[in-house]
Amino acid sequence: MSVCVVLLSNTDLSIVRPKVFYRLVDSLMFYDYTPMNRYVCMENGREDPSRPQGVETINSIQNNRILIIDDNRAIHEDFRKILLKSAEQTDEMVEAEAALFGVAPETFQLPTFEIDSAYQGEEGLDLIEKSLREKRPYAMAFVDVRMPPGWDGVETTSKIWQRYPDLQVVICTAYSDYSWEEMLKRLGYSDKLVILKKPFDTIEVLQLAISMTEKWRLYQQAKSYLGDLKRIVEERTSQLQITNAELTEANQSLMVATEKAQQMAEAALVATKAKGEFLANMSHEIRTPMNGVIGMVNFLLETNLSEEQREYANTVKVSAEALLFIINDILDFSKIEAGKMTLERQAFNLRNTVKNAIDLLAFQARTKGVALSYAFKENLCTDVIGDSNRLRQILLNLVGNAIKFTAKGNVRLEIDPVRQSDEDVQIKFSVIDTGIGVSPEAQKKLFQSFSQADASTTRKYGGTGLGLAISRNLVELMGGSLDLTSKLGEGSTFFFVLSLPKNNAASDRLPVALVEYPAKSVAAPASSSGIRVLLAEDVKINQMVATRLLQQLGCSVEVANNGIEAVEAWRKKKYDVILMDCQMPEMDGSQATQLIRTLELKENRSSTPIIALTANSMEGDRERCLIAGMTDFVSKPINKDALGAALKRAISMAPV
Repeated sequence: MSVCVVLLSNTDLSIVRPKVFYRLVDSLMFYDYTPMNRYVCMENGREDPSRPQGVETINSIQNNRILIIDDNRAIHEDFRKILLKSAEQTDEMVEAEAALFGVAPETFQLPTFEIDSAYQGEEGLDLIEKSLREKRPYAMAFVDVRMPPGWDGVETTSKIWQRYPDLQVVICTAYSDYSWEEMLKRLGYSDKLVILKKPFDTIEVLQLAISMTEKWRLYQQAKSYLGDLKRIVEERTSQLQITNAELTEANQSLMVATEKAQQMAEAALVATKAKGEFLANMSHEIRTPMNGVIGMVNFLLETNLSEEQREYANTVKVSAEALLFIINDILDFSKIEAGKMTLERQAFNLRNTVKNAIDLLAFQARTKGVALSYAFKENLCTDVIGDSNRLRQILLNLVGNAIKFTAKGNVRLEIDPVRQSDEDVQIKFSVIDTGIGVSPEAQKKLFQSFSQADASTTRKYGGTGLGLAISRNLVELMGGSLDLTSKLGEGSTFFFVLSLPKNNAASDRLPVALVEYPAKSVAAPASSSGIRVLLAEDVKINQMVATRLLQQLGCSVEVANNGIEAVEAWRKKKYDVILMDCQMPEMDGSQATQLIRTLELKENRSSTPIIALTANSMEGDRERCLIAGMTDFVSKPINKDALGAALKRAISMAPV
């Protein structure tokens, strides 16, 4: 804590320019008050460069009102002489100042004080009350200690501060009535209290008046700043409270929205699961009778029929296959929509995949009189890795559409290398037709689900409008994009580019190859004669179809009506292959397979190949069959070629 000492002169300097020197004991610093209302920091008589120089005080109203409270009227006159005296310098004082401070003499005016007098403490308090009511408060008061017969100076000061705590007070005392300690005990330590010991010097009074009124002004200024700061803080606090309330409300709304979204998501998951289960059940229920329809029609077509009967049977077959195609499209679309469509990654020969797809469509093109061809460009590597089944599905959709919408002319599939490296090959597939074409307006919605060029197209050509949507999604799953160019009435080109890893274990590079159709019929698989097959199937029609197909493939067949009968038959007799339907009463195919595998281990019997026969074709069906212990999977309606290939695979894997 710095102690402030007022340096006084024995000379009457009341008319001299008031140089106020405050010495801070701990730092030896002086402050010079000039008539321009400046404070300049001085240290050892020199300006301190580390402090702001010539800083103007903040402009505010200077309150020079002073109250004198003393019972001696002569004292009042002395104070007035000191505080209201003219401030012109005499020549002697000018010379003294020049000699003392080494500066040129200046002329100036002392502050103008407004003096009021009270002769008792009670009267002084009344004047204080009045000044506050008039909003013209006093800045300071000189209060005498001894003022009989009323309040003394200490009591007067105490009562005034109760009413007006901002007043700067100078108590004038000779310490005959109160000691310093006694005054502090009654008034406490206060920065608004100064003790002036009698007799006092005139310059001492003048300097105290100047300093204390200035101190009052600075104190009021600080209070104003604090009030402004408090108001700003309150405003900011209010704004923050409003903002917090809004954030709280927003958070509550967000929580409600999040909870609602979560409920909707859970409901969507339940709906998706229900939808998947529904589609799986519908797939099974539709495919089961379709297996009977298509199987029996195929058998019927192999008998001696009249031309009219054969035409009717062919119509049934085409209609059933079209219905099966629609079912497959809907199931594929459902898988894609649910994000459950996955791709296989296996080595395959691109030439064989393309040939198989085109072979399946050759009859359709030949029937319409449309020339169908495909061509590989020179030196294209065709041994690649990917999902050949999904690629074949894309080509079947695009080429099938091209044939459907081409009345005359040709449909051509071109397979061109875009880029080849040691690791992969980038291939462009283009399906070009001379069909009806697609208008620019129809092209915008052509790849949307359940969409065709227009309603008349649907009526004339049929279809679900899912083929192109499925194809585009499959191409995108493979990392490519499907697009088209078309001119109405002149034809269309659908194209996509895929990057496929090379199968470096093989090295099939084709020269330029052009294959034109009508193509030769695809040879049926070689006979599987002599294979002993146990057929586990509960539906009589499906038993008839499967038995007839197996007999055509040269197999001997025995039938079990459910899983229990299948296990009992297997225990009594050795079979080369078991065809196991997945859904059967009493014991289903998975349970029967698991029991057979368990018994094989327990009885140390060789493993019998078990092929799943199922109308289920949803995502995961094949995996569930393999997990149950089955070795292969054939989907209903049963295709004779697919069944023959599965039997061959089973026999080749069977232990010798």
